[in-house]
Amino acid sequence: MRTRMLWAGLLLATLALTATGCRSGIVTYVVDGDTIDVDGRRVRFIGVDTPERGQCGYREAKQRVAQLVSRKRVDIVSVPGNTTDRYDRELGYVQLRGFDIGKVLIAEGLARARYDSNDGYPYHPRQADYRATDARTPNRCP
Repeated sequence: MRTRMLWAGLLLATLALTATGCRSGIVTYVVDGDTIDVDGRRVRFIGVDTPERGQCGYREAKQRVAQLVSRKRVDIVSVPGNTTDRYDRELGYVQLRGFDIGKVLIAEGLARARYDSNDGYPYHPRQADYRATDARTPNRCP
């Protein structure tokens, strides 16, 4: 009986990961504060916007992401119906040991909550949390 329950639990866990579109991989390159390469595939953080090259905060955001995830195994959690952008980058929440790296960047004032249904893009499940975190966090750049 215990063996059957163990297998049932493993099956349910596997199905949950498959349903959310979760995959794992090693971060091989940090492009900027909201884009990384994971096992050779470019991944854009969903719902997060960091400064572009030449803008205030660009270097700090890129360095923070590198500090957090470079050469580490991360989970990419995709949102059904919102899996790639117009540049064919994979979209997803980037997680390291359960921590949402996009939310960390917003909470540290290095990113803003953007590119969600409030901006004309598809809804993503964490957008209310991202927006609330952004509203109570001073951004490092005006």
